[in-house]
Amino acid sequence: MKNDEIVVLFSGGTDSTLTAALMAKEYRKVHLVTYDRFGFFSINNSGLNVEKLKNKFGKDKFTHQIIDINSLTKYVFYERYFRNLIKYRFFLLSNCGLCKLAMHIRTIIFCLKNGVANACDGANKAMDIFPVQMKIVIDEIKNMYSRFGVNFSTPVFNYEKHHGLEFTDRLNLEKTLSDEKKEDDPDAEKQKNTAGYKLFEMGLMPAENVKGTKLDKKMQARCFQLILFNFFVRWYYMYHRSYQQYKQATFEFFKDKINFFTQLLEDYQKKKEKSKLYKLIKPKIG
Repeated sequence: MKNDEIVVLFSGGTDSTLTAALMAKEYRKVHLVTYDRFGFFSINNSGLNVEKLKNKFGKDKFTHQIIDINSLTKYVFYERYFRNLIKYRFFLLSNCGLCKLAMHIRTIIFCLKNGVANACDGANKAMDIFPVQMKIVIDEIKNMYSRFGVNFSTPVFNYEKHHGLEFTDRLNLEKTLSDEKKEDDPDAEKQKNTAGYKLFEMGLMPAENVKGTKLDKKMQARCFQLILFNFFVRWYYMYHRSYQQYKQATFEFFKDKINFFTQLLEDYQKKKEKSKLYKLIKPKIG
């Protein structure tokens, strides 16, 4: 396994772009992997920031692939369906987390096939309503990677969330949120520890926060299935429960899923073309 190379799960958004930029300083080769499936739109948008990264760090520093995971994602959603429906009920609607789990499974296969010893993504603590951005779930994902000799990390996990994120679509790039903050704002320094601000400092973004702007929408794929996820979490599950209850139930559901797919990955490692996972990813195998 090559320790001087790393795979980045790359959406093209600010968090994954900052992750890629940070990894470019640490590794000889950075493999940017963007995943596509039914329900994603404008997947080629991810190429915009790939070009910016290549211009800054050199075209030979990065590779970029768009890999189809449609069949794999469907299987992650529906494996042992009735058993899971009885046991976990509407947690089967955690589609944002299950989609990302499919990406992690495919990344492990990519690492095994290409002999890459490291992988990472742009998970961030500010987004911990999403299952695979919760630290307790990320720890289980790390364990899954380690079973196959791959070191998984989340380099931007502790970066701050930009203030007023929900209002950014009203702003122009020339007028950022930090411009409107008062000089005596006690949280002003925290806003310098955001992904957007760091990318601006590196010269990779035209403003300190582009989330929600037209540029942001041109940088990454769009997925509207998260609306269903938001209905499930905010309007159903957490309506009469605490976040801690939601977090624990999420952990139990995803630990079960991760254990199941760890076994399938072990089967893939042994049987290759004869394994279940191989059939789900062929012929588009990285």
